[in-house]
Amino acid sequence: MVQLRLEGDSADEVQAIADTIESFFPQHISFSHVRTGTNPRYTGQQKFFSYARIEMTILPLPSDSSE
Repeated sequence: MVQLRLEGDSADEVQAIADTIESFFPQHISFSHVRTGTNPRYTGQQKFFSYARIEMTILPLPSDSSE
């Protein structure tokens, strides 16, 4: 399992990228709702983010027998 974090300056930007990625891997990736950062250290400069977990089996590439 691998976890992805998308981060951007606007919620729309993050959502657009999440939707694009999900359209390529609809059965394996589902991003959370876009949220605003809450770290008080960055008050007034918060980013927007969304997480996803990738759950898929990666098959090895066939070996190149031409070598």
